[in-house]
Amino acid sequence: MYRIILFIFICLFSVYSCDNFDIEKFKKEHPRSNPLDPNANSSSLSPVVFVSVACGGNHTLAIKSDGTLWATGWNNFGQLGIGNNNDTSNFVLVMSNVKYVACGMNHTLAIKEDNTLWATGYNNNGQLGTGDINNKNIFVKVLDNVKYVACGWYHTFAIKEDNTLWATGKNDNGQLGIGNNNNTNNFVLVMSNVKYVACGGDHTLIISNDDTLWATGRNVDGQFGIGNTDSTNQFVKVTNNIKSVVCGAFYTLAVTYGGELLATGNNFYGQFGIGNNNSTNKFVMVRTGVKYVACGNYHTLIIDDGGSLLATGYNNNGQLGTWDNNNRNQFVQVLSDVKYVACGSFHTLAIKSDSTLWATGNNNNGQLGTGDNNNTNKFLQVW
Repeated sequence: MYRIILFIFICLFSVYSCDNFDIEKFKKEHPRSNPLDPNANSSSLSPVVFVSVACGGNHTLAIKSDGTLWATGWNNFGQLGIGNNNDTSNFVLVMSNVKYVACGMNHTLAIKEDNTLWATGYNNNGQLGTGDINNKNIFVKVLDNVKYVACGWYHTFAIKEDNTLWATGKNDNGQLGIGNNNNTNNFVLVMSNVKYVACGGDHTLIISNDDTLWATGRNVDGQFGIGNTDSTNQFVKVTNNIKSVVCGAFYTLAVTYGGELLATGNNFYGQFGIGNNNSTNKFVMVRTGVKYVACGNYHTLIIDDGGSLLATGYNNNGQLGTWDNNNRNQFVQVLSDVKYVACGSFHTLAIKSDSTLWATGNNNNGQLGTGDNNNTNKFLQVW
């Protein structure tokens, strides 16, 4: 009789527990941090994987699907935000509740889920926007109500929820677009009605709410695409009907609403992918059917409409992933089924459709997150 009563009690308790089971709480408390690890917690209902990645000069930051931010690579200036200045060749946890991250040469900006903007790393030109020029090795809050952030080599732009554009950092070439060439260590209001911003080495491009493209900063290589090489410290109109824009060190690529990829500026290493190494100060047509574009210093990666990853340009460290170190001036396919790609100065990270993370190129500081410091000229699966 005792056993029967005990059995009934257990059954009733099980039913009660199932009815009150918090599935979201369970998924948060039992994340499968590495879906490739056979020893990982297989009871998790939803694998926690990388969903986006950003690359700096020699460091990499990535966000997982649970909002955690992870970092690897060079950390001499605290750009990883881990509380010290030690390099790492494995991804380490940095912070939580992050929805977007951007990297400059040696500094990092992150937007948290509450739309606050946080900064860490090199700050000699005020690129962190902290009101000083002191480096940081842990993330500090710098702005509220931010929906997008972009970093140049040593300058930073943020777009707030009201579509106002704010800038801080190095401005010797007028890359902040504030009408002078003075650096600033606080975010200053630049203009309104902006929906997108991209930063090169010393130049900046924005897309206004009416899809007009504007440029400011260094234009010595024709990276504005306006038909001359005159630099400016105020935004000048470039063209219309632009959906997205990205910047390399001294060149610019833009995508129209028709899926056309356009290029202008420095093309010494074939980073346009047009079959030659001729630079230009006017936008030239590259190809159609482009979904996404990323630029390093002198190399370009695109994802086409079919999910193929194609690469062109400078390849001294194998950053194109072509299994050699030869430069290209035409796009070659390097991966398939890719949904996201990011480029550092000389390294590249890609996320495939199955959410696996892949890396190639310079790894002297562990920026590929492979657990070593060996360069590679072919994409290796990291996660």
